[in-house]
Amino acid sequence: MATVNFDSRPTVIGNKMMVTGSFTADSTAQTIDFSGFLSSIDSFSITPVKASVVTDPTASCITTDLTVILTLTNAEEHKFMALGDRN
Repeated sequence: MATVNFDSRPTVIGNKMMVTGSFTADSTAQTIDFSGFLSSIDSFSITPVKASVVTDPTASCITTDLTVILTLTNAEEHKFMALGDRN
């Protein structure tokens, strides 16, 4: 499983928070735990760092404990963003 790096300064807009960061996929399930930041997730997106890489998750879900689980087919660096209600 890849190491997830959260950016040190999340953006707060009223009761909403935008959490960003990065991870390098390794063709296994990637787990990103937002429970330390958010009480709910309204939106989640991932973007590859290289323009030539296509982000094609073979599986994804957001669990009730605010963990995003992704399985990606490539072993590249990706950036992520989650928006939701802050803790």
